[in-house]
Amino acid sequence: MPSLLCLALTGKTIRENLAAVSRYRERVDLLELRADFLAAEELAAVEHFPGLAGLPVILTLRRERDGGCFRGSEQERCQLLGRGAGNYRYVDLEEDLHVPSLEARLRQSGCSIIRSFHVFQGVPGDLARRFQNLSRREDEIPKAAVMPRSSSELLRFLRAAAELRPELARHRGILLAMGEFGLATRVLAARIGSFLCYGGVPSKESAPGQLDPDTLQTLYRFGEIDEHTPVYGVIGRPIAHSLSPRIHNRGFIALAIKGVYLPFLVDDLEAFMASAEILQIQGLSVTIPHKTGVIGYLSTRDPGVEAVGACNTLVRRDDGWFGANTDVEGFLKPLLQRLGEIRPGLGATVIGAGGAARAVVCALARSGVRPLILNRSVQRARGLAEDFGCRGGGLDQVELIQGHNELIVQTTSVGMEPAVEGDPLPDYRFNGSELVYDLVYKPQLTVFLKRAEAAGCTVIPGREMLDRQAEVQFKLFTGLDYPPR
Repeated sequence: MPSLLCLALTGKTIRENLAAVSRYRERVDLLELRADFLAAEELAAVEHFPGLAGLPVILTLRRERDGGCFRGSEQERCQLLGRGAGNYRYVDLEEDLHVPSLEARLRQSGCSIIRSFHVFQGVPGDLARRFQNLSRREDEIPKAAVMPRSSSELLRFLRAAAELRPELARHRGILLAMGEFGLATRVLAARIGSFLCYGGVPSKESAPGQLDPDTLQTLYRFGEIDEHTPVYGVIGRPIAHSLSPRIHNRGFIALAIKGVYLPFLVDDLEAFMASAEILQIQGLSVTIPHKTGVIGYLSTRDPGVEAVGACNTLVRRDDGWFGANTDVEGFLKPLLQRLGEIRPGLGATVIGAGGAARAVVCALARSGVRPLILNRSVQRARGLAEDFGCRGGGLDQVELIQGHNELIVQTTSVGMEPAVEGDPLPDYRFNGSELVYDLVYKPQLTVFLKRAEAAGCTVIPGREMLDRQAEVQFKLFTGLDYPPR
């Protein structure tokens, strides 16, 4: 059964919050008025807000120590919370706030109490026990919001969520993980068993990692996700920049495929792969820095993984994970569009010596090209060069590029958002005859490509390779061709 989507309202005025309600009304099921964000002169109108909003509303007045903005006394807070009686569908009370007169007044008016706690520094080892002890009465709704700071803490959260599944169902419980490590759990609220997910107004989110209702409903089809929805994703570090969710979810939507594709920030591959088992993830795209690390988790693999020594695609099969490398094909298609064919002996330089570089060098070597490989670590450059029978050197050896500059391929993360000013070869001067290919796809034109274009070079942005390799991945995930753009 899908989870409900709650819009958290953090405007300073009632009018500002009502404008947000008007904007997102068709996207959400209920609202949370964060009264602690309201200007002092607006608090008198709190009790009238639900009638103006026209949707069920949660009243929340969060203290600073719980991640809110309220600085008044507990007596003042209780008086304000009491205004929820008879007006609000729910009132959120923290686990340590027990005021019998307030609670009785809320219940008598038909208002349900959400009993909550928030942890902004990790995931408690006793999360399941604390959650189970939250509700002092059967009619209270337990809520826990925690902040995983690593893949291992996300795994701890998911294990607790699996243990709490019956409790969540019985009490309409709310369980969520905040921040970038927890982002996927918001989209997968129904898979976890959480009664609802909180969304936020862009730039006015009430908690780290909240997504806006348009993103949740349009990109991720939040309202269609249930406990049986297949999950796919991309893993890497960093990952917030990734365009892969937009590419793959667009394909799912266009072909009416049930499934959702999510970004996962991964700093511990072993912990994440355990999480992938809990979520029963069906397919993964793999990016920096995990393209070689995932090989150890494969049961079977395609020849591309063997040839490149890196894997960028995982597909769950009956006998375990199948690994593939779609980077070679994805790299070659845009290049062949420009060149028609790759001439053996073409003078080429590859910048970088990571997993993407291996795919590029492999693709070129298959075409009879033995490129020069330059990398910050000369040892890594020479190691990759030795594997493919070519020459390696350091990034400071730009003089080596002469004679290897018909094609220059940039495979590192230098110049990628947010560090967009980076340039992997600041000392190299383009002569205008080079074909320059940068695998970074965000921004569309890196500083490196802008320099090349200004010198008269033909350039290939990384988005082209991203799209081509993703189309091959999509077919591996679904068995279907990617829909026309």
